[in-house]
Amino acid sequence: MNPNEKKEILKNLNEKDLRQELIIPLLSKMGYIAPIEYHGTNEKGKDIICFEYDRLNEQRFLAVVAKTGNLTGNAATSAGLMNVVTQVQQAFDNPYEDLYNMRQVYINEVWVVTSGKIVSGAQESVVNTLRKTNLDKQIRIIGDDRLIQLIDTHFSTYWNSNSETKESVLIQRDRLISFVEDLLAANNVEKSTIESVKSSILYSSFTPRLSKNIEGLHISNVSPYSIELSKIDSEYDDFIVSKTYGITNEIFQQAKKHLTYSFFDIEDTIRYADDIMKLTDPNKFVEESQNNLEREYPFHNSYGSASKFLDDITYLEEGLTELRYFKSFLEKEGKLEWVKNLSKSIVDLLPEIDRVINNSTEEEIVFNFIIDEENERILLEYNPKEPKIIFTNNYKRVEPSGFRRNKDGTLKPGKVMERALIEFREFIENTTGYDEDKWINEFEE
Repeated sequence: MNPNEKKEILKNLNEKDLRQELIIPLLSKMGYIAPIEYHGTNEKGKDIICFEYDRLNEQRFLAVVAKTGNLTGNAATSAGLMNVVTQVQQAFDNPYEDLYNMRQVYINEVWVVTSGKIVSGAQESVVNTLRKTNLDKQIRIIGDDRLIQLIDTHFSTYWNSNSETKESVLIQRDRLISFVEDLLAANNVEKSTIESVKSSILYSSFTPRLSKNIEGLHISNVSPYSIELSKIDSEYDDFIVSKTYGITNEIFQQAKKHLTYSFFDIEDTIRYADDIMKLTDPNKFVEESQNNLEREYPFHNSYGSASKFLDDITYLEEGLTELRYFKSFLEKEGKLEWVKNLSKSIVDLLPEIDRVINNSTEEEIVFNFIIDEENERILLEYNPKEPKIIFTNNYKRVEPSGFRRNKDGTLKPGKVMERALIEFREFIENTTGYDEDKWINEFEE
């Protein structure tokens, strides 16, 4: 179902259905507790009331003002967003009779939710009015585009609950199978991720297109609307792992994913975040994020995706510094390009590792690694007595409670690859005599 079809469904809702059939169950699926309809003569601006617990385990009450149709900036009409200001102020000024605790409580936050659009300029005028009484930080104005995002994320079954047909299911199935096959062939996606990708694209109107064999290209975010591809500068696409966070490419992707999720919570900082998302240099990504986002809402919160994004930035900053020292040492020793080639060759072993896992019948799977000096590659060695083996990794074939396993307990090829990269890093440090503290002192001098 495309966005226009979804907007048409919202457009045809009356206020009762908007409150009872959509907003109340949506709030429940978002984690809010006991959402109830408060609509009536004594509502004092509160159509729906619910609450959640904050980090101090204290209740925070949310009131929702629900409207149908477009909201304009015309204060003289009932469709004017400015008229909602009165309801918002009433919601804050008048206590709510909390039946659960038998006491009066005041509202902490108000959402204005409409099934239509917020006409250009209307929201700015309302926010400016509320800013005079310091209420602008406590309200959220949610139009049809944002409402559709929330439904897609938390209540996606709402769209197809009454319209699913056998024909549409077959079309979705065929499109999904085609996409999954292309995705696997182009990007070596692990089998365990297929189910999550299915749920992301099941009701999409378009089959995402894939670009193949582009240096440094990877999936940075999966959403119900698209598969987003991103690049990392070739300087960092070498799979030399950091002891702080592991693979630079993976923590870089993870940071971009959390940054994308934080978009739902921000307005004033969206332009900065959008520019930062386009960066391909992890160092500049860290610097710009710290300079332009760290002190802005919602990145100053101690919870949520924005907080996780800043955690990723901290890991990136520490790890990139550690990698800078290590790579400078390798460059001094004349081994940087050699180590880059060998690290990348470990990643190229993924299909072979996958075949070993799928064909193994032993209780324990053993991976031996050697260096092919002539071709500057790491290879799997199947003779356990081969003297050229540089390191060996052992795994139980099936371990239901094992870390980073498939749901059935079988081994993930990506886990084997990442551990091999870490073992190879240790091998290089040992064979080159790398002493981090000693080298930092020498480097800084």
